[in-house]
Amino acid sequence: MRISVIIPAFNAASTIEQTLQSVLDQTTVPFEVIVVDDGSTDRTSVVVHEFTGLPIKVLTQSNQGLGAARNAGMEIATGEAYAFLDADDLWISTKLEVAFNALRAHENTDWFYTPILEWDGENKRRRSCPKIHSIEDFLAYNPIVPSTVVMRNTLAFQWEHRRSMQEDVGAYLKLFTKGVYPRKIPQIGTLYRVDYGMTQDLDDHYLKVFKAVDDALKNGFLTETQFALYKVRKAYEAARTYRKRGDQDSRHIWKSKLKEAGKKCHIPLKLRLRIWLLA
Repeated sequence: MRISVIIPAFNAASTIEQTLQSVLDQTTVPFEVIVVDDGSTDRTSVVVHEFTGLPIKVLTQSNQGLGAARNAGMEIATGEAYAFLDADDLWISTKLEVAFNALRAHENTDWFYTPILEWDGENKRRRSCPKIHSIEDFLAYNPIVPSTVVMRNTLAFQWEHRRSMQEDVGAYLKLFTKGVYPRKIPQIGTLYRVDYGMTQDLDDHYLKVFKAVDDALKNGFLTETQFALYKVRKAYEAARTYRKRGDQDSRHIWKSKLKEAGKKCHIPLKLRLRIWLLA
């Protein structure tokens, strides 16, 4: 089973060397590593070309966004499976090994994901990562980070390429509505960097997420109640993040949004407990 690693990169000169090193340190060697330079204006391309020890292909394109960059990488990949990694995240050294074993052991499963450790460069925190058997499971806990995803090249899948929307959520929902759910690999596979920068950056992130889910709602991929559940989850995440920052005004704004959305859906017990602890 040949696995192509696909890394979209935009102005990632400060992080991509460490990211590539985490691929080089894998216990299972990837078949190829495709770095899609998405219109970087810093030294990203130089850092990648100077990195040795990996079979790296570099694809350069104008800046089109993460989704379009991943899609472009998939178009030129020649492996039987794709493993995605963002240019500021890191893999645990056994990530590809457990992915390879899962692909071999579960031939009827088209895609997989692993748990993550949220990481701010210093501290690490394990994110809840339940199995996904329904759209509600995904909407309530949102456990799938792109840097954990491994999929067969036979799966009909495209990342969202419209830059006004989050590139992953809507794409996953399209698969779920077809009954195509991923299998969870139990081992932690990724250090997921959590650094949203300024408040505006974080708010912009959530705006893109809600646009993607609203698009799924309009296209009949989920119901109003399911949309409300996702709003609860994301509002909880935002309120938690602002609490950690000490930004009480933003925290209260998102808690209000959480309460409003919560009136329109049933909130699973585990999520309700987390919301209660947020008070």
